[in-house]
Amino acid sequence: MAGEQSKNYEVIYDMGSGLVIAKVNIDFVKEQDINARIMKNEMQDQLTQNIKKRGQLESLPFLVLSNGRLEIVSGHHRIKSARAAGIKELIAIIDVSGLTRSQIAAKQLAHNAIAGFDDESTLREICKMITDVDDMLESYIGKEIMEEPLEQYEKLASPAVHFDFKNVTFAFLPHQIADMDVLVKALQGSEIVGVASYDDCQKFVETLGKYQQFTDIRNVGAAVHSMIENANERMNAVGFNEDEEWTYLTKLFGSNAIPADAADTIKSAIKKAEKAGIVSSKNRWELIERLCEDYLNESR
Repeated sequence: MAGEQSKNYEVIYDMGSGLVIAKVNIDFVKEQDINARIMKNEMQDQLTQNIKKRGQLESLPFLVLSNGRLEIVSGHHRIKSARAAGIKELIAIIDVSGLTRSQIAAKQLAHNAIAGFDDESTLREICKMITDVDDMLESYIGKEIMEEPLEQYEKLASPAVHFDFKNVTFAFLPHQIADMDVLVKALQGSEIVGVASYDDCQKFVETLGKYQQFTDIRNVGAAVHSMIENANERMNAVGFNEDEEWTYLTKLFGSNAIPADAADTIKSAIKKAEKAGIVSSKNRWELIERLCEDYLNESR
């Protein structure tokens, strides 16, 4: 029976007892009119993301061939998410033995109702094996399982799925936008926190990739967090205060570069001023201010 062609499916393997494993066109799969098993929207969304990431289902739905149609017995939510993820074909187990409507209903309830349960202590031990926050999100472990914090997650944002979050979109755009309405519609549900030149998009992606390689941080979210921390550390190092108005030296001097000889002289002066306690590493610019004040006072 392997390789048998049908309008709705192609048999890959005959398991015997009226069961086959087959490649199925998802458009020919029909949901039951009534299904008691429900799923939260956020759980369904996570399932869709998991399937989209893999490009295929990771467990086989159970279908039944009834009156020439393929009906779902078990796997309603998996197939719904597969459709949302753009999957066109899937592998499924099909009962081709000719079940009655009563038998189909009984199997539907059995597949939904007969299930084991997780031992929470063992579940926590398995959770300890997960070292990436993206993997924890994919597992869809609830907060109740993580009531006792795990040591390796202390540096990560909540490893549970049920936390507050925002969808952030950083748009790289040309100087003129032909159709703003199209852009706004595409970004619905996100918060635009910044707009940059379209030409900088590739540089941004490449820089993020280099930074991940340089710091050996594989998780994108963790890499972005680290970049933010480094930027803050650099601003703190020069005494940046967001409550004050700041300007760039380039605006004052018309250039961000000076001759090497002049730079050596300035470096020596800064080093001497730091040693004397006149300035520190956080306010080296004050040396320029002092020199300018002295110059202004002398000219008076």
